[in-house]
Amino acid sequence: MALLYIEQVEEMDVEQMQQTHENEVKLLNNIEKLAFGYEKNEAQKQELEEKLDAYVAHVKAHFASEEALMLQYDFPSYEMHKLAHDMFLIDLAYATRQWKAFGDIAKIINFVYKTPEWIVMHVNGVDAPTARYLAQKMAK
Repeated sequence: MALLYIEQVEEMDVEQMQQTHENEVKLLNNIEKLAFGYEKNEAQKQELEEKLDAYVAHVKAHFASEEALMLQYDFPSYEMHKLAHDMFLIDLAYATRQWKAFGDIAKIINFVYKTPEWIVMHVNGVDAPTARYLAQKMAK
C-alpha cells in the first residue's frame, strides 16, 4: 500500500505539471518505504540518503519550473503560490538537515507522513487553478 496515490490529486491542465506530480508521488512513496526499512534495519542509509537527495532536487526543480511558468504568463497569485513553495522547502530542509546532522530518522518519517496532506491540499487548491490559468494563457 502506498502513502499517496496520484488519483488523490486533480489532474493538471498542463502536462508538464502533471508529470512532475506523478514523479513526485513515486519518489515520496519510495522514501517512506526506505525510511521505515532503515528504522527496522532493513534498508541501507546510503540508499535512503540518495533517494532523499533526489526528492529534494526534484521538489526544487518542480517549484522553480512552476514559478517560471507563473511569471512568464503573469499569474496574478504568484506571490501566494511561491510563499507556499518556500514554506514547504523550509520544512523539507529542516527535516533533511536533522537527518543528516544527527541521524534523526523520526524527522524524515514525520515529514513524510505530513507531506501527503500538504500535497493534496496544495495540488487541488493551488496548482489546479494555476494550471487552468496557465493552460488558457498557453493556448492563446
